[in-house]
Amino acid sequence: MPVSVSQPSKIAVSSSNGGVINISVIASEETKVVSLTTAAANNVSIAGAIGAGPAGATGPQGPQGPQGEQGPAGADGATGAQGETGPQGPQGPQGETGAAGADGADGADGADGSPNIASAINISNEDPAFSHMTDPIAAGTSVEAILRDMLEKYNLTTISLTNISRALQGTNGNYGSFSNDTNGETVEVGQGVKIQGFNYNIVDNTQTGDTSVAFLENNSTVESGFADDNAAKTLATTIERDFTSQTTKSYKVTAIDNGGSSDVTISSSPHTYRWYFKVKTGASTTESISSNQDAQTLFDAITSPYDSLTAQGDFTVTANAAMDNNSNYTWIIYPNAWGTPNQILLDGQFNILNGNDLNDPTTLVTYDITNDYGVTTTYRFYRSKFKGAFDVNQTIKVDF
Repeated sequence: MPVSVSQPSKIAVSSSNGGVINISVIASEETKVVSLTTAAANNVSIAGAIGAGPAGATGPQGPQGPQGEQGPAGADGATGAQGETGPQGPQGPQGETGAAGADGADGADGADGSPNIASAINISNEDPAFSHMTDPIAAGTSVEAILRDMLEKYNLTTISLTNISRALQGTNGNYGSFSNDTNGETVEVGQGVKIQGFNYNIVDNTQTGDTSVAFLENNSTVESGFADDNAAKTLATTIERDFTSQTTKSYKVTAIDNGGSSDVTISSSPHTYRWYFKVKTGASTTESISSNQDAQTLFDAITSPYDSLTAQGDFTVTANAAMDNNSNYTWIIYPNAWGTPNQILLDGQFNILNGNDLNDPTTLVTYDITNDYGVTTTYRFYRSKFKGAFDVNQTIKVDF
């Protein structure tokens, strides 16, 4: 167990206890005690007192220790300067209404007056703006009425014929029941029409004469003196019309608007009743006719494509499949009183009146036809020269 001692004067074992040996090293300057501990065989640890040599160099800084607990809060700092004013916020909801203030003092009484003028006023102003006013303005007229007459433009009211109560004659000669017709009628020559009453409407009947409503036929008064109460009216005498030639009758109602400065007759739109002849165009295997009976049979048999009550004048037919059939002729039939057409146009372009499609007009035939209402009329008959003369959908216009 080597022990090194710098210049000892004396070494002495001062004590021994178990595995620990205390050794005193006595130098000239001082005495040091060294403890030796047996740790293992042949090994000795020496724990001596700290020498008084000079301090060694500072070692490197160790790692940062854990953060300590937070210390107590410091004293408040001084108040900072006031910042700039921010933008204005949205308006808040309206507050409740405050209590009403005290009533003001009563005003002075006004002068007594009347809403009506005391005496008549003569209108001497010749400006056209006053020309519509009644002169003189009568005593007792209200000031408001005068102002309204001066400043407001008077608007006439209107009247309309809502419907006509009518009955139509059947082919047996008897009339059906009455019903309300709203648009007028087109009937065959010879068919009777009865009219027993009407319905009408006045938009503002406070402006019309109380018994000023009248019923007219072709602008001639049939009956007048009806109340303006917008109720259904019955004629004192039923109108019956039955014509043997083409005829038109128009019916309307009128009333007197007396709400303005002068009386004005107001009229409804007319409802028109028409009596027309039948006109026919179509296909038939019949090649010729030689009597009224033949003509009647042919007339009754043709029902398409054109079998219509027609006003005297131009008419147009669209060919159907039967007219395109090589077994059929095409016949055009209309009242002889209408005369010779100016032309008969195929598809609006070709005049076939004197061509190969229709017989020459000098050889046309005319025969008497009696309709379902007993009216006999002479008709003109044109026949195509060939069978199947027209293609489907070709147009044939008879132009007078």
